Amino acid sequence: MRKNREPHWIRHTHLFSPDEYECSRCGAVFAQQYPACPRCGISPGQEREEPDWVEEAEELDWLLDDDD
Repeated sequence: MRKNREPHWIRHTHLFSPDEYECSRCGAVFAQQYPACPRCGISPGQEREEPDWVEEAEELDWLLDDDD
């Protein structure tokens, strides 16, 4: 699998909590998207979304045993 070489923000969306933004270069996670990463200083251009809420919903469905 080829990795994207351009720095970008990875937006992690959650089911019951606010979105988080991860820097693709250093892996730092923040509550908001900044023009430049406060940790490593790079300026990510694009944004990629990681829909973590899907896995959270599946886990909640499993916990509630909602198999209609």
